[in-house]
Amino acid sequence: MSEQEITQQIEELKSKLTGNLFEDGETQQAIYELKKQLNPQIETNPEMDNYDDEDCLYCGS
Repeated sequence: MSEQEITQQIEELKSKLTGNLFEDGETQQAIYELKKQLNPQIETNPEMDNYDDEDCLYCGS
């Protein structure tokens, strides 16, 4: 999958977010998995998640 396709999928998923943590859990996880494809280092260094300047949520912790 190309970087553009991944970015497009992330944006599509973000448009589905409701703001409810419990309802958005699976969508947030899918976004995180796509972000890892763009920047694998974020798995061990979450502070490197500079994809959209929203900062990493540290996987809900």
